[in-house]
Order: sequence, then C-alpha cells, then structure tokens
Amino acid sequence: MQHSAAASALLTVTFTAAAALTFGADVEKLSVFDTTNACKYCDLSGADFSGRSLQGADLENANLAGASLRMADLSARPMEKRIQPTNLRGANLRGTDLSGANLSNADMSRAYLRETNLAGADLTNANLTNTNLRDADLSGANLTGASMEGAKLETAKLCNTVMPDGVVKVC
Repeated sequence: MQHSAAASALLTVTFTAAAALTFGADVEKLSVFDTTNACKYCDLSGADFSGRSLQGADLENANLAGASLRMADLSARPMEKRIQPTNLRGANLRGTDLSGANLSNADMSRAYLRETNLAGADLTNANLTNTNLRDADLSGANLTGASMEGAKLETAKLCNTVMPDGVVKVC
C-alpha cells in the first residue's frame, strides 16, 4: 500500500509541475501552495485546480489569470471556534473559470475578476467590496448576503443571479 501512495504522490507532483510549466505557473510556488494552502503574491496563472478543495486558502494578491477553479471548493475552512475564510484579496482572476465553485464567505475584496466565469458559483456572504466584475458571467450565481460596495458590475451577465438582497435578477 505504501508503494501505491508514494506512486500517487509522485504522479501528483509530476502532473502539478507539468501543468505549471505548460501554463506559466511558478512550479516552486505551486509546490509550496500544495503543502501550506498559502501563496501570497505568487504566479499561479493557468494552473488547474478544478474540483479541488482549497478551503481557507490564502491567495492574497496571487496571479490566477486564466486558471481553472471549476467546481473547486473555496469556501471558508471550519476551525475549532471560528471559520477561516478563503483569502483572494487583490488576486488577479481575470478570465478564470470559477463556474460552480463554492466561494461562500470568501474575501475577494479588490480582486480583479474581469471576464471571469462565475456561472452557478456560490458567493453567499462573500466580500466583493471594490471588486472588478466587468464582463464577468454571474449567470445563476448566488450572491445572497455578499458585500458588494464599490464593485464594478458594468456589462456583467446577471441572468438568474440571486442578488445580495435575495432578489433573483431575471433576464
């Protein structure tokens, strides 16, 4: 059983490194992130985190442009006496696929989400203060309770989106 676990770990590291090289993400930073769940100010552009659990991740000011986080769980990580929200403050998420992702309670303040696919994403109670969401696809997303002061929503797609007040934006 140890051989299969070691082989699986080696395959994961090899795949992660290959994906990082292919898409431009910093391999060393990606390896550190895989270990620590934190990668402030690092380049993870084009990396594939689809379907992964990244609960409570600290990606403040990280470059995730073009990354795939489709169906990823970026919700807050439950702690003993509190929750640890995912930190995407100031992150560059331009053109990122976050469709169906769980971003409930995430701090995405000052994040750059232009042209990002957030269709069907759960943004319940997320902090989207001063976030750039121009040309983003928020179709079917849930923004219930989200803080959106100063958010830029010009030309964002809001079809069937549950707005912060609970009202569904019908198209």
